[in-house]
Amino acid sequence: MVKDSSDIEKHTLLPDRYYVILTKVNQEEFTLTAYDTTGKFDDKNPCSAAVAQEGILELFDVDFKTILEAGIARIEYRKSIDEDERFSEELKDKAIKTLDNVVKLDFGKKQ
Repeated sequence: MVKDSSDIEKHTLLPDRYYVILTKVNQEEFTLTAYDTTGKFDDKNPCSAAVAQEGILELFDVDFKTILEAGIARIEYRKSIDEDERFSEELKDKAIKTLDNVVKLDFGKKQ
């Protein structure tokens, strides 16, 4: 039986994936949850995806300020490209697509 939104989240994850999920609490705060749905929990011989997930979590623990600074820099850079009138729309779209690897979905309020 599904108890809360975290149960729903767990039941909608796909197998054979490493997830790092950030959930917005408010404008200044979020929670982070990491999932490994591979079913292969081998700390002695981890694959590169497992190592990368652990590295991301470590950076959040020890260098959170740098993560935020890098995020702000990337957002500002994308914005500056988009606002620069010297570039054609086609070039702007290509540059922004290269920098923006977040797939943005809108499920609406009822999802």
